[in-house]
Amino acid sequence: MSADLAPRKSVAARQIAASCALVALGALLTSVQLDGNGEWVGTGYASLGVGLVTALLTLVFAPRGQLDLPRDPLTALSAVSHLLGLAFLVAGVLAPGGAWMFFEVLLLIALLARSGERGAGPSRGAFLALAAMLLLRLWITYQGSQHRWQLMSVDVPVLSSLPFEFLAPLQSISLGAFTPHELGFPPAGLEFAPTVAVWSLGFALLVLGLAWRARAASEHENDRVHEAIWELQPNVARLVERVLPESEWRELGLHALSERALRKRIEALVVERIAARRDFERAVRAANLLATTNTGGYGGEIQQALLERNQE
Repeated sequence: MSADLAPRKSVAARQIAASCALVALGALLTSVQLDGNGEWVGTGYASLGVGLVTALLTLVFAPRGQLDLPRDPLTALSAVSHLLGLAFLVAGVLAPGGAWMFFEVLLLIALLARSGERGAGPSRGAFLALAAMLLLRLWITYQGSQHRWQLMSVDVPVLSSLPFEFLAPLQSISLGAFTPHELGFPPAGLEFAPTVAVWSLGFALLVLGLAWRARAASEHENDRVHEAIWELQPNVARLVERVLPESEWRELGLHALSERALRKRIEALVVERIAARRDFERAVRAANLLATTNTGGYGGEIQQALLERNQE
């Protein structure tokens, strides 16, 4: 085993624990609000339930191999933190119930299920969509705090300029009407400024924590693959890492495998790639490229590369 593996594994484990703590803090901040009496109260279970269902559906519709199954307490903590972090992140940006929420849930499922590399968490595009939804929710919350129970009001041309009170219901059109109950406002009302500050901070911590957790979990898996390879003789291990570069370990499906399956997978990949290189070298020698005249251009560059490979 390489000498620097133990410190690296310790660093990755600490980063996973720290990122999970960051996710937990962000989840707490996005689930509270300040009421008119100056007391912190919860935002309710409805949006959290929708967020949890959305997170579960994201995992169901994700590409095969995206979910890294836990193998020990640390990876179990990482997986639970990932699921609950997504749930609170979605719950923290959803608009009031109804058609808006239904559309947002469908959009988030599509974005989160397809975003990023396998197991790498939401992509930048998904986070930008979540940020846009958060801004919409903050605007709706502001409207409600001002006792304007619609997304916006549009004046009707001509009618809005007539000085007749009986035409008041027809002089403007309310877009996106909602109620205090849909917003989850506490009975004593909502203090807008501190609540928005706490929600925004919680959203930022959730985004940072989820991204950090995904990176730390990937590094933790790379350390485990590295440990399995360095059970071999040092010179053999170095050759295996040249045949199987670390940058390809996730794409090759080496992450989240059991210990036995991981070693069998490494064995199969090494045998496959060595056999492919031998077949290539036989094909180069059979083609007798040494006697081929370099014609220049596109074909000549390929011939030169194969010639240099044959001379090594």
